[in-house]
Amino acid sequence: MHRNSLTYKNYIISPVEDFSILAGFSCINPDDPDQDLNEFVRQDAEQHYLDKIAVTYILKDKRNPNIVLGFATLQNDAIIIDGKEQIPSIASYEYKTFPAIKIGRFGISIAYQRKNFGTLFLFMLKKLMLKANRTGCRFITVDARRIKKQKIDTRPFYRKNGFSDLPSRGKTSTYCPMYFDLKSIVDAHERGLLFTDSASEQ
Repeated sequence: MHRNSLTYKNYIISPVEDFSILAGFSCINPDDPDQDLNEFVRQDAEQHYLDKIAVTYILKDKRNPNIVLGFATLQNDAIIIDGKEQIPSIASYEYKTFPAIKIGRFGISIAYQRKNFGTLFLFMLKKLMLKANRTGCRFITVDARRIKKQKIDTRPFYRKNGFSDLPSRGKTSTYCPMYFDLKSIVDAHERGLLFTDSASEQ
């Protein structure tokens, strides 16, 4: 088992090294004009890995390990505080930059969408960042996709999973920067507010 893998109940997330496992994976309907996620998985994910730009993680069910339920690409990031707007949980620090990990791309296989696998995947990624945090990393960031003309808005999904709008980055017509404070999990656990089902790092 890879050292950066994590198991939770019957599910496992692990980094991809053999990208043939993603052959045929699709998380976007064929009639969607924006095929960025599918194109990235098929054409760019492996090169990003080889060039040390991003690492792709996949979610699988241990009972059916040949099927990829979802994928996420992770890369280093930072939250820069410009002095005008602050994140309350770190307001006591005088630093202008805080370490983060960015979810560059995130998708669930079409066959498994709307079955809470996206929420499960995010939960496991959060646990992995806490358990496998080799250096300081306080936040997870993401650019939530929103396209009004196509009635696409992923912000409610991320908000449901504890993400907030990131005040120090400008929004665009297509994406809204958001962040999750990993320390909120630690604080909730210490207060006994977080369920304690075991998740094991390998």
